[in-house]
Amino acid sequence: MRTIMLFLPIFAWASTPEPTAQLDAFPEPDAAYSISGELTMVDHLNRMGILRDDRTDAQNKYHQDLPHHFTMLPYGMVYRCGAPATLKHIPLGTHLHGQFHIGPKGGYRVNLQNTNYSAQVKNSPNAFSPDSQYSHALRLEDDFSFYQLHGAIWRIVSIDQETRKLVAERISGDTAADEGLTGKQTFDFDSATRVWKGRSIANVADLEHGQDILFNLTWATLYGPGRLKEVWIGKEAQELATQLQEHTFAENQRLRGFGARVLHVEHQGQTQGVVRAVLYQGFRESDLQSFNPKTTGSLIVVEPNLRSHDQGNDAINVRYQAFPKIENPPPGHSGYEVEFHTHQLLEGIRPGRSIRLRAAGAPRITLPREERVSPFDIRPRYLEVNPPREESK
Repeated sequence: MRTIMLFLPIFAWASTPEPTAQLDAFPEPDAAYSISGELTMVDHLNRMGILRDDRTDAQNKYHQDLPHHFTMLPYGMVYRCGAPATLKHIPLGTHLHGQFHIGPKGGYRVNLQNTNYSAQVKNSPNAFSPDSQYSHALRLEDDFSFYQLHGAIWRIVSIDQETRKLVAERISGDTAADEGLTGKQTFDFDSATRVWKGRSIANVADLEHGQDILFNLTWATLYGPGRLKEVWIGKEAQELATQLQEHTFAENQRLRGFGARVLHVEHQGQTQGVVRAVLYQGFRESDLQSFNPKTTGSLIVVEPNLRSHDQGNDAINVRYQAFPKIENPPPGHSGYEVEFHTHQLLEGIRPGRSIRLRAAGAPRITLPREERVSPFDIRPRYLEVNPPREESK
């Protein structure tokens, strides 16, 4: 369940960091606002989506289930099965735990009707969630990743195959046991619940008392804590799920590059220079095996949503020089910076701009048409809270 901060008076925030974030700067630590909900719509290319926020006792019932539009920050990251992911890796209907920041001024709406039945009808589906101002997503993770991060596991206490009810108890391994669901919970399941055991596909008949599981939920808070959408029985199945997602993300980044932000440019005459950039979260120590100093990789200038204009033609060669590690990095920061030399200082290689970096040996390919911005964008940003208006004819 999510933190109920929204309903406090606005002046109560004065003593805590305001949960705002900029596209060209990392946010303050511990300033994010926690929201959990179910992914109901997604535009994975523009890194946008809609959540149906969890219901809570503090909400007015007429304002429940209204759409919560969000946009991933350039350094925002999605996690599935304990590993980095992109929005296209998250199945619709998956329950997610998120860390959000206030979006740009004018980029959100909180316009709710009066609290009566007719207003409830008017509010749905075109109005916006009371949490709409928190439209910048810093981190989204499925239940598997969320509980794994907190060192928690769920142990099956009982299961009734006839009523399709499963009771499980959270076994926590850290001090953050009050985050998310706690204690014993009763979950629904059905014949569509996907189950993995060991290295094999299983089914709900394989769920038994005493098993340690991780899961992903759907229909969360609509009828109890939620319905089991996916279940992984035992450590082997959970580790395999994480490993498969790591491979999926690694291949995605190998072709498209890791996101980074330019920090400083040292011009060295004509069009060449040395650039220092910070790598966004999602780049990990294991990736240094591919990004070695004194190797040649490639750079692609991208928009804040990390889409390139024409990656096949726009990629330029760079020579990596160093990957200094940063202690106590801010949220969204991978903990690594990078220094590289290039003979082509493009217009987009400026402090504050986002780029993608690829390792040596990554294939130079043209991405599918819908992923490119130029010469015209065939993916309108329908999920923006305030989409650009068409010019009047």
